[in-house]
Amino acid sequence: MKSAVRRRVLVGVPILALALGGCAVQEQTQGWYPRYDGVTAEAGDVGIRNIVVVSSSDGRATLLAMFANDGADDQLVGVNVADTSATLPDGPVDIPGDGYATLGPDGTRIELTDVDLDPGLLTEVEFRFDRAPRTAVNALVSKAEDRYAHIEFPERDSSGGPDEADDGVDDETGQPEESDETGQPDEDATDQDDG
Repeated sequence: MKSAVRRRVLVGVPILALALGGCAVQEQTQGWYPRYDGVTAEAGDVGIRNIVVVSSSDGRATLLAMFANDGADDQLVGVNVADTSATLPDGPVDIPGDGYATLGPDGTRIELTDVDLDPGLLTEVEFRFDRAPRTAVNALVSKAEDRYAHIEFPERDSSGGPDEADDGVDDETGQPEESDETGQPDEDATDQDDG
């Protein structure tokens, strides 16, 4: 009888070891991994996710990123892309404590002009925060196509900056502008106002 029990134990132990060993296998999909081209970084309690620079063929670009803050309220106060200081259009970007903030079409847009970026290569992106440490990463430069086809760039005016469309209304008076065939204000119309 002892030999039958011993046989069962000798057969059962390897089977039990194999079954329990399979429970500890860590599949790649059980961990966090990025879905897109963007790179990730950590700046103290602020996680920076999916950092991508999307560029146009004429030297314009926009920065995409998402911030996940596990600490106290913070602010993004500055960004440099390829040694070009980017303007935060509405001032510092608030990153609430235990909250999120985004840069891109659905959040704050950071537009760059006259930058020399080659799609498919990496460029340095530096983030400066009010509280979190300064952090730099090498982010992918991507064309505004495929998954980034929805990215639009503001029109340029003759000075190279974003264009404010001429709506035919004088910005100072709010009155319709009068113009001749060349598109220039009609001098006779301005003379009539004087007299």
